[in-house]
Amino acid sequence: MKKSKTQMTKAELIKLLKEKEATISSMQTELDSLRNDRIALDTIVTDQDTSFLIASLNKRVKKLEERLKESK
Repeated sequence: MKKSKTQMTKAELIKLLKEKEATISSMQTELDSLRNDRIALDTIVTDQDTSFLIASLNKRVKKLEERLKESK
């Protein structure tokens, strides 16, 4: 049976706090990594043909999204 925080001893509360701090630290590290990956992806330099292809695909996606919204 899980104890409520008011029933936990000081040692148990400290242990729980350390576990939560470790979880937060791990999540912060993962978040930083994801942000760095996103920045790296955003800054990839492409040649002109690839850039044109990406732009045209983005336009097609936007048009399809608009058509989908209109059909609802």
